[in-house]
Amino acid sequence: MASDERRIVVEGLAATAVTLAERHERESTALGYLRDLAEQVGGRTAQVFREAADAVTQMPQPPLESAEETERERPMRTIRGEPSAEDLLAAALLGREWLTRLAEELEAR
Repeated sequence: MASDERRIVVEGLAATAVTLAERHERESTALGYLRDLAEQVGGRTAQVFREAADAVTQMPQPPLESAEETERERPMRTIRGEPSAEDLLAAALLGREWLTRLAEELEAR
């Protein structure tokens, strides 16, 4: 796989993992989807999953806000169905955890 293709696969897996976490997908569903996606694009290796987990840290982070701003905005976010900065960060951490788990799963074989 060429380096540009590999970068696209890695970044795509990272974005997909975070999106699945943001959508509150069940862990088993998300892991299965990520396995299948990686296999379809020829990137189902422990190294690709590790690189994707690292790529999550390079993704844009939600803007910082004070505790006061968070509390003030919470009712409107709830009405609009928007996630809080905390929700977005938690999704990024969960997506990274899933990708790391997939890498470890392949390394254990």
